[in-house]
Amino acid sequence: MKWMTKVACVLCLSTLLVGCGDRLSEIKDAASGITSKADSAASAVSRDVHAIRAIPIDYNENSFTVNDLFKTILRDIRWDYDAKQNVLQVQGTWQPPLFSEQGWDDTMQKKLAETGLVTITCVINSDKIDGALTDLKLVYNNEMILQKTGEEALHYLYDTYLQK
Repeated sequence: MKWMTKVACVLCLSTLLVGCGDRLSEIKDAASGITSKADSAASAVSRDVHAIRAIPIDYNENSFTVNDLFKTILRDIRWDYDAKQNVLQVQGTWQPPLFSEQGWDDTMQKKLAETGLVTITCVINSDKIDGALTDLKLVYNNEMILQKTGEEALHYLYDTYLQK
């Protein structure tokens, strides 16, 4: 009689562990997926981008870096740098105060905060952003809703940074 109780306990425990084994396997797969995504994201940012992000900017008696500028005015940033052409492209999700002068209502601001993509393209010459070759775009639902170019775009970005 005692051995039947032990067999029943072993069977119950085995059944429970079989279900846990499947779940544990799913957790391991998810963790390895997260690790591989993190590794690919880390390798996507080259040393060149790190050097570019550290470039100092002096504007209206204020000093900050390229990294400070973009990390402050955008969310979910992606950095791409073409070292051959010295072109930096920064993409991120819209957030205030960028383009806040547009007077969008709360509904539109919420939509932009979720899916509004800001792309800033600039050329780096002699460790400085070339204002004449700066392009700033805001895209929502695959439609460009705002664009600024040249010195106007660069100064707009600087002024927006200084508002924060």
